[in-house]
Amino acid sequence: DFDAAGAGVCLIWNLSYEAGLTGLAMGNNVSGLQGDYGLSNSITVIRTEPQGGTLLGGPFEFIVDGTPDMVSGITLNGNSGANTAWVITDPQGNILGLPPMPGVVDFDAAGVGVCLIWSISYESGLTGLAMGNNVSGLMGCYDLSNSITVTRTEPSPINGGNITGGPFTFCVDGMADNVSGISLSGST
Repeated sequence: DFDAAGAGVCLIWNLSYEAGLTGLAMGNNVSGLQGDYGLSNSITVIRTEPQGGTLLGGPFEFIVDGTPDMVSGITLNGNSGANTAWVITDPQGNILGLPPMPGVVDFDAAGVGVCLIWSISYESGLTGLAMGNNVSGLMGCYDLSNSITVTRTEPSPINGGNITGGPFTFCVDGMADNVSGISLSGST
């Protein structure tokens, strides 16, 4: 089970030998074998273990109001693998976008809802990494980072409220005239 060995490189050899061979034990180097023996050529086994890493930044909250809303300040630490990509999903894991970086996405244009920003590290041969697919269907050697939430809400209705007081009448005579007794209720 090469998976249990973790990331690294192993060599597989065939060893033919006569009785009396010494030094054949786990942890010993084959260069230390003594006796009458022969080693075959070796076959390399490369064990990769991509790490999605850790995203820092967010969560983000935007109001869908027609003004572009971009994220900033996201950092990725501790990722490893031959390839890395950004993935935007909905909460169910459906892939909504594969941007070159999260900061180019206008989340306002996506409308009301919740998105998740991920980083994925993977080795060649990964399948299923496409818009419209679900991350649960990815096949291959990969690892996803933690996700950062982007919540997009509708704007609150703006209510000017109700002013009570007055009416007021003043004489323009060079003397300061101020109002008092005005109250405001119900504004948002």
